[in-house]
Amino acid sequence: MLNDNKERYGSITRFFHWLVAVLVLQQFFKFADRINEGEHWLGDTFGPWHVSMGAIILILTITRLLWTMTQKPQRPINLGMDGVIAKLVHRLMYLSMLVMPFLGALYIHGKGYPVKVFGVELIGKPAGEVSWALALGEWHSPFAFLLAFLVIAHIAGALYHRFIRKDDVLKRMAG
Repeated sequence: MLNDNKERYGSITRFFHWLVAVLVLQQFFKFADRINEGEHWLGDTFGPWHVSMGAIILILTITRLLWTMTQKPQRPINLGMDGVIAKLVHRLMYLSMLVMPFLGALYIHGKGYPVKVFGVELIGKPAGEVSWALALGEWHSPFAFLLAFLVIAHIAGALYHRFIRKDDVLKRMAG
């Protein structure tokens, strides 16, 4: 089943969800830069891919939002306070995934470096630091912490539905 229905999400929605989940988890390894002044195997291993993976997440997020709009009429309905909280968490996660790549690019550019995705220079190296870009780019990190919190809340909500409510909410996204 490709399309969503009232009981469960379709294979395309599930594909987007789990692919983005894995990529976002990989992005969180960048937090390892805060360990031992960035000299940590996690940062060394995953850090060089951070910008490129962020670009992929941005493209997938936009594509997923476009797909979601086509599926809205037949999607499962979340009622009550649980539905309100779920919508808020999802919208904030989408917002974070949409703005973080731009904020990250502004941070890099603001620090005086070119912005490269998979080795392709998208924004050239400035003559020096660009204070306005750096000031805006500084918001990348708070959004990263917000996204980490939201992901934890999202997982906690799924576990709440599975083990406390004992309903089928988690099965909607399971393969």
